[in-house]
Amino acid sequence: MRNIVARLCMSEDGIVDRPEQWLPDAGQALDQLVTGAETVLLGRKTFEQYAGSVTGLDLARKLVIASRPVLARRDTEVLQGDPRRVLTALKEVPGDDLHVVGSLALVRSLLRWKLIDEVSLLIHPVAAGRGTLLDRRTLRLISMCARNGGVLEASYRVLYAVTAAPSRSADSAGRWGGTPSTDTVATSARPAIRTHA
Repeated sequence: MRNIVARLCMSEDGIVDRPEQWLPDAGQALDQLVTGAETVLLGRKTFEQYAGSVTGLDLARKLVIASRPVLARRDTEVLQGDPRRVLTALKEVPGDDLHVVGSLALVRSLLRWKLIDEVSLLIHPVAAGRGTLLDRRTLRLISMCARNGGVLEASYRVLYAVTAAPSRSADSAGRWGGTPSTDTVATSARPAIRTHA
C-alpha cells in the first residue's frame, strides 16, 4: 500500500497558507517540495497557479483533484468522482508514494478522511504575521534536518485516534498517556493513596 505524504511550506510562526505572500520566491520553494516526487497530487487552485512556473512539476506525474474543469497540461490527469473514494482506491494500487504539494484545502480534507500518512514541512525563517495554522496535535516528529538558507525540513507521522470513545476516568488519565482510573473518592477521613505503574 502506498503512502500519501503532504508537503507544505511553513513560516517560522506556523503559517502554512499563501506562501506567495510571505516568501520572496514561492515558486522556488514549491520546486523544493516537488523535488524527488514521482507522483504529485494537486488541488485545482495550486495547479492553476504554479503548473506553468514550477520546473519540478514538469518532471512528475500530476494528478489534479478538481470539481471544475482545468486546463490540460503534459503528464496531467484530472481525477474524477468522489475524491475520498478515488484516493482511497489509489492508495491500494502498488506504486510510488503520492505527494500532495501545497494545496492546503486538499490536505485538510485528506486529514479529515484519515488518508494522509506523513506530513513534510519546509520551515522558512520568515514571519508571515497572519494566516492559517496547521493543527499539529496529531503529528509525531520522525526526522528533522537543516537545509540551505536557514530552512528546516521536518517530517511527521500522522497518528489518528483509534477510537472516539470517551475516557472512563474523570481525570482523563488515558488521554495523557496514563492508565484509565476506576478509583473512587474516599468517603472517610483516612487517606486513599494508590500506586499506579
